[in-house]
Amino acid sequence: MLPAPVSPGEGGAPPVPLRHLPGVRINDERANPTGSFKDRMASPAVSWARDRGFGTVAVASTGHAAVSTAAYAAAAWAVRHGRDDGYAPS
Repeated sequence: MLPAPVSPGEGGAPPVPLRHLPGVRINDERANPTGSFKDRMASPAVSWARDRGFGTVAVASTGHAAVSTAAYAAAAWAVRHGRDDGYAPS
């Protein structure tokens, strides 16, 4: 069974035509909740963790994947704390 999605609205990126390539459209991922295509990864990952009873999630990222995961974890009530001191256990 699929988990109930944690979804603040990702996936609604509108297709935008390219001026210099007639007939070609791209998704404008800035329309996603955190402005990144990484929201498409964070939603199912956090949904999976929440539905299996995990209380926290972790991601090894210093960029958009971290922002997306934190936003979706907060929406799922999964975030307990975070670090911003550059520490990464090996």
